[in-house]
Amino acid sequence: GYPPGMTGSTAERWAPEHVVAMAPDVAAAAAGRTMAVPSRWAATGADVEAVWGLCRGSGAEPYQVAVELAEPAYRCTCPSRKLPCKHALGLLLLWANGHVAEAARPLFVGEWVARRAARTAASAARDADPGGDPPDDAELDLGPAAARRVTRAANGGDHPEGAGKPDKRAMERAARVAAGLAELDRWVADRVRGGLTDPALASYATWDQVAARLVDAQAPALANRVRRLAGAVGTRPGWHEHVLAEFGVLHVLAVAGRRVADLAAADTDDDHDDQDDNHGGWPAPGARGVGGDGLDGSGAALADSVRTAVGWQLRQADVLDRPPVTDTWHVCGRSDVLEDRIVVRRTWLRGVTTRRWALLLSFAAYGQSLGGEPVPGTLLRADLHSYPGAVPLRALIGVVHESGALDESGPPASTVVEACAGVGAALAAELWLERHPFTVRAAPTVAGQGWALTDAGGSLPIAGTPDGLAVLVACTGGRPASITAEWTPEGVVPLTVHLPSGAVDVGPRGGWR
Repeated sequence: GYPPGMTGSTAERWAPEHVVAMAPDVAAAAAGRTMAVPSRWAATGADVEAVWGLCRGSGAEPYQVAVELAEPAYRCTCPSRKLPCKHALGLLLLWANGHVAEAARPLFVGEWVARRAARTAASAARDADPGGDPPDDAELDLGPAAARRVTRAANGGDHPEGAGKPDKRAMERAARVAAGLAELDRWVADRVRGGLTDPALASYATWDQVAARLVDAQAPALANRVRRLAGAVGTRPGWHEHVLAEFGVLHVLAVAGRRVADLAAADTDDDHDDQDDNHGGWPAPGARGVGGDGLDGSGAALADSVRTAVGWQLRQADVLDRPPVTDTWHVCGRSDVLEDRIVVRRTWLRGVTTRRWALLLSFAAYGQSLGGEPVPGTLLRADLHSYPGAVPLRALIGVVHESGALDESGPPASTVVEACAGVGAALAAELWLERHPFTVRAAPTVAGQGWALTDAGGSLPIAGTPDGLAVLVACTGGRPASITAEWTPEGVVPLTVHLPSGAVDVGPRGGWR
């Protein structure tokens, strides 16, 4: 359930971590990675609807593997009962990493896609009920305009030829998400009632089963959040407080995810249909409530944030259609984090004129290289297109006007108090936020059993003992310096020290050496 962007005649590739999140269990995900090797495959290809290939197995004949991207749906001639099987996962990972090119469909793919389309059309004809009640928008995880289109379709549409043709696939998908969120909410309530001393919480299987059900319900981002939370149980002092707080966040998202139409309706009506439709059902940036700090207090923006936190994906093509923010951007810092053998790189930018923060995300499977992102300590003159949300940090680079110039002055630095106020404002707008950047002028100091960034007004505890801590202490000499860091619930993570002689990258490496 990751709706891909469609550009030209081929589908826009999914991120590898999205493919991994679709695995029915951890073993299938691991097996899928072993299949994502070009030498195992022959006759691979992709178009706007499907990806396919022949995978060499233990038998005399290769397995015929195909994935229809829209739903998604899977076909493989192997005997596995898992869906998707390791061959489908391996094919998707191969495609996501750029090893599958555009090609003409072979016969087995064309026939399979045609049969699926015929069955879908027949099912829609049988199930059509022009006199039925319209769907309850509050229970559907749809954009404002899309929710209204589904309601109109269920009532026969705006034209006679639309009568009796509801958007069945969208409604079914929304119902799966809503059911998955309701199940998650019940599970959280049961765990809180049982107490955090329940031995079952120490078993990864307890958490993995819930995450797998969320993947089945097409809520992959929440599934990843549950799996990350499993890793916090019993790993450090005070873990109970962290887990309890995360249970609260999961409850909020489980409720909000079933009421996004209500959130969007707070400031959206039929007069906005045309505007929403221009952006795939997502409001244009700056349309409502965007403040000077870049935060958007509108209900539509909050609904967008909830969708993202649950796991609904916006096509990159739609993001690039949104009006850009053109500025010269400080490349402030980089963080590589290993998540389930996928390296997630976060590159933080800050506008020289706008003072807005922006986040560039890139991904690589374990053992593969990351590259091409702007280098910390340089300047980038470019158009950035922001994803919608209450805290619209993530962005895509559009037109690059100039890049690579050394950033001699570095980004503007705040005090610890000002940094806390900025992070607090972002959390008030989006309380499930897991990271937020800041640049502060402070010194690394010893604080109890750990370290902190400290100035005359306060201290920010550093999370754990990061790999770059020794370099941070060495290049500052214990004196105040301009430091870019990420706030996280566990503490701050230093990324870059901005010195007169240049920037020093101290961010986490995510397993790379």
